[in-house]
Amino acid sequence: MRRPLESIQWGLYCTSSWTWCIGMYLPFIMLRLWGWTGFLAFLVPNVVGCAAFGFVLDRDRSRALAARLGWTCALFSAITVAYQCWFAGWAAQCFAVTDPAMRTVAATGVPIALLVAGLALATRGDAQWRALGTALTLASPLVLLLPGGAAVGDAASAAASAAGDSPTAAAPAPLLGPMPLAFALPTIVAGFLASPAFDLTFHRAVQQAPQPRVAFATFGIAFAAMLAMIATFFDPAAGAPRIGPAILVLWGAQLLFTIAVHLRELLEAPPAVRIPGRPVALLIAGAVLLATPAFTFTLGPALPEGHAPLHGGATTALLAGEPLYMTFLGAYGLLFPVLLLLDARGATRATTLGVLAIGVPCYLLGAVDFRTMLMPVPIVAALLISRALRRQSRTPALVHPA
Repeated sequence: MRRPLESIQWGLYCTSSWTWCIGMYLPFIMLRLWGWTGFLAFLVPNVVGCAAFGFVLDRDRSRALAARLGWTCALFSAITVAYQCWFAGWAAQCFAVTDPAMRTVAATGVPIALLVAGLALATRGDAQWRALGTALTLASPLVLLLPGGAAVGDAASAAASAAGDSPTAAAPAPLLGPMPLAFALPTIVAGFLASPAFDLTFHRAVQQAPQPRVAFATFGIAFAAMLAMIATFFDPAAGAPRIGPAILVLWGAQLLFTIAVHLRELLEAPPAVRIPGRPVALLIAGAVLLATPAFTFTLGPALPEGHAPLHGGATTALLAGEPLYMTFLGAYGLLFPVLLLLDARGATRATTLGVLAIGVPCYLLGAVDFRTMLMPVPIVAALLISRALRRQSRTPALVHPA
């Protein structure tokens, strides 16, 4: 009984380690742009791609893959910590703090506080981390009982409907049609298939769980439930999350766990994986500084005529700060898929950088300005080059007679 129970704990640990600011906020953008079709386009590749990690890899294959990917695994953890820090500061000033004079203080202080608390947690052992991840995953649904949770929201909706004033009566339709989503789908799928390969918390779970398949089956089920719960916070009339103590507590707890667990991986990474601490510190410090000013980015198409304005009175498909959120997301939809397809297969550094140089503007124009027909270009290019490299490695060298 101990083996399945410990494996289940590792699966719940992965649920919390993978509940980042992506799973806790991107569903709201997908729902705003494409409705429930967009949410499913995010959920299915995410859950299937990550849960498959424990079915494709065993302990030996996990160790071999982490060794082959080397420092890029540590880069993944460093960027992930920076992303959570930036999101924490941005969310603090845009959603949690109403006093304009305190927004910059909150935007800087919240990520620094999470970093300090994360470093304090990072030294805990595997057993403590399993228990903490399990407790956090199982306790997360309790936030629905807090003000702003689904239970309160449903009661309010029922009361409003009974009074003949339904808050969803003026809910806008999705802002974009299905074709932009179809063009974005290859990037979404590539990101969720490739990114788990670099996640050292997943490698730890596969290598430590007595039954990795049980662990990742548990993870897939629990994570799908977590995403479904997060989607209940979407306010269709505002096109944004319903902000209250419930979602702020969920964001705070999960951000702290993610930051701490990836700081732990950075501290304990083997020499072949570890990268110097100075680049990591500069990356994280840069993310904190980026979160300090109140962003006013409003790139993106205007709302179709007749739609209500989005949360905060914005008249574009992306709210203030969301373009930078989508830019950070490019690390997982562009950088790491290209590294897995090319760098890990022995492509020259110039080839990898060339594909990324082409891919960055294609990704940004697609993710921020919704010219999504450009987004598959770098993924297709990397796939074709990777296939050529694989074919070349299988071709025996010609032996010339002496």
